[in-house]
Amino acid sequence: MPSARKTERRTVMEVKMIREYVSMLEKEGLLDFVIGADGHKKLEASVKDISYNSMLCGEGTLFICKGANFKAEYLEDALKKGACGCVADSKAPWLLQQKDILKEIPCLGVKDIRRAISKISSLYFDRSWDKGLKLVGLTGTKGKSTTATMIKSILDVHCGRETGFSSGIYNYDGESREKSVLTTPETIELHRILDGCVKNNCQYLVMEVSSQALKYDRTLDLNYEVCGFLNISEDHISDAEHRDMEDYFTSKLKILDQSKVACINADMSPEYFDRVIKRAGEKCQKVVTCGFREGADIRAAALREMPGKLLLRATFKDEAEEVYEEEFTVNIGGTYNASNALMAIAVAVTLGIPVSDIKRGLEIVKVPGRMELYTIPEKSVDIIVDYAHNKMSYEALFDYVHKHYPDRKVGFLFGCVGEKAFNRRKEAGEIAEKNADFVVITELDPGKEDINKICSEVLEHIEHKEKARIITDRDRAVEAALKTADELGNCVVVLAGCGTGGHIKRREGLMEFATDGERVQKYLAERL
Repeated sequence: MPSARKTERRTVMEVKMIREYVSMLEKEGLLDFVIGADGHKKLEASVKDISYNSMLCGEGTLFICKGANFKAEYLEDALKKGACGCVADSKAPWLLQQKDILKEIPCLGVKDIRRAISKISSLYFDRSWDKGLKLVGLTGTKGKSTTATMIKSILDVHCGRETGFSSGIYNYDGESREKSVLTTPETIELHRILDGCVKNNCQYLVMEVSSQALKYDRTLDLNYEVCGFLNISEDHISDAEHRDMEDYFTSKLKILDQSKVACINADMSPEYFDRVIKRAGEKCQKVVTCGFREGADIRAAALREMPGKLLLRATFKDEAEEVYEEEFTVNIGGTYNASNALMAIAVAVTLGIPVSDIKRGLEIVKVPGRMELYTIPEKSVDIIVDYAHNKMSYEALFDYVHKHYPDRKVGFLFGCVGEKAFNRRKEAGEIAEKNADFVVITELDPGKEDINKICSEVLEHIEHKEKARIITDRDRAVEAALKTADELGNCVVVLAGCGTGGHIKRREGLMEFATDGERVQKYLAERL
């Protein structure tokens, strides 16, 4: 693509002293106390960096003590590396036991550590993202990554260069691209990406906004030019995430409080749609609906599916209220992706992007790990790699499979995350029982939970256990599923949950991890 015209938004952050952070926290009503300030002389220390990872601390770092598993040793480590001060939950039990350490540096005790992190980080980065960077945020139970990628493709065409991106797939700040660890990064990492976008002259950043990010204030200090609310269904219900569906839903609603314009999927369940519309009407300057539903502002008039593509005719109004009807070619299969495409069109139209750029962006969009198709033609075997990982995604995926492969046997390989989203184990097992002829249950971010326990709990919900196998190592699991399909012939294999990424959370910590697409390519190469 041609280079975009450079704009003069490159900024240099002003180095601030600890006392400026103290003053800001006081104004925000977050500061409980300051101790260890040595007559406040040490409050004049310059803050050259901020971090909650002691391993990343250096001279002049303001160290933030956060996390349920925080240990005083982390603070000691940060201090040895040159930390000039620390911030901690004023009610943290360990804090009172560290009087000797806290004589050496000022400690800012705060009432709400998560909100404090956002405010401290915003001050450190001078809220540079408010200086002309337009933020687009997407939330919903499924479709965030696909829709965000579609919008980014459109904006890339429009800007003549890559725009900023933050998702469960990767993060990009206009210069550096890194594989993601979380759907929405932790606050400081997220702010660093936004600041990078400004310094690298990006006009836009498109991001996925998770319910956890909203609930725990990772996005507290962001304002969205446009947000997209895709859908909602039961997910992420556990002691570690959301206590119930209401908590999950109300967490997602918070994105509307931070958005200038809201684009809302009109096809979501009425019990949620009505509440989303009401909140958006109260909080946003403008509300746009999109979907197949009669009366939607941007509505699907016709839809046709071709191999790997969608032909979508949509009607919409421009800013002058003139009605248009256009046909868009979307470079991804699966009729369920029409809703994602409609949301991408709605967001782009709202941003004032020309229709020609919207069309081109959707024509060339490529979504890593979404509906990747591989074949063993001589055996009539098709292999679908997709990062579906919850009930809504699985059901949409199998609707596609049964529609396009009605006479073939179906294989299903998947896993369930550890330590959270426990409802997925039952749902995934029941979906596997209903839709698949052979099943392989394997690992997917087990964390500290025993992978055999996770897989066994899934197996409990598969009635015909003779068709299911547990193979905890994902490399061997994919190989086994493909060999079964190879031997059977005339079948389709769905490899779900690991189409993107590059990391896995195991007991030992975060580890590099191949994608299922890479595993399939290896199998096919070795097969030859």
